[in-house]
Amino acid sequence: MCRVLAYVGAPRSLAELLVEPAHSLEVQSYAPKEMEEALLNADGFGVAWYTAGREEPARYRTILPMWADQNVRDFAGHVRSGHVLAAVRSATPGIGHGLANTQPFVHGPLTFLHNGFIRDFRRGAARRLREGLGDAAYHALGGNSDSEHLFGVFLDDWLEHGDLVRGLQETLRRADAARDGARALLSLVVSDGTTVAAVTQAFDGTAPTLYRRNASEGTLIASEPTSPSEGWTRLEPGVVTTVTMPPASPSDSP
Repeated sequence: MCRVLAYVGAPRSLAELLVEPAHSLEVQSYAPKEMEEALLNADGFGVAWYTAGREEPARYRTILPMWADQNVRDFAGHVRSGHVLAAVRSATPGIGHGLANTQPFVHGPLTFLHNGFIRDFRRGAARRLREGLGDAAYHALGGNSDSEHLFGVFLDDWLEHGDLVRGLQETLRRADAARDGARALLSLVVSDGTTVAAVTQAFDGTAPTLYRRNASEGTLIASEPTSPSEGWTRLEPGVVTTVTMPPASPSDSP
């Protein structure tokens, strides 16, 4: 399993979002509070962020634990964005390490995160999910993780319909069909650079935690609250939540 975070709002530094909060994503990499299937998120870290004038996100990934990657602290205070998605990884047993399996996954304007697992994935659902993909989504896969295959399923639907909410709902449906009774925990967050959509669901289990907090400076969606502040609301399983960037004002234009 992993810990994930998305932010949409006024531009803030990556350090403000990922490092400085009392229960930041960095802290969650070594001391998560609400993760039931693992103790640490030590198998990698990644962050994607969007900038004005560019459709595709910038992305940084490492297979190091977030707490051990000095590069994060070197650049996080200097990069600002109003649209950020990030994750720390706890690799599912039997699924390899390496950047190809490290989130976020990106394709064109899309950024995708998954917290959870599909039990016995490589012996079961992997082939069924892969065989159902169209050519573009199939060739976009670079790793062998359940998370990236779920992104492939989402991408397959999005390329045809261009709808984030529909894509998440279809990903849940196809994952349920492919798991063949195996336990599956699916907390999914996706962005097209304008809107973030998120959902959490479980098949044969309890849905992974996913919270939302609306504040004056922006909206956070995260596996665990990053601060003791009031206003964190736990998302109901199966219900897709969305948050959209406000239109840029003339003063925001490059």
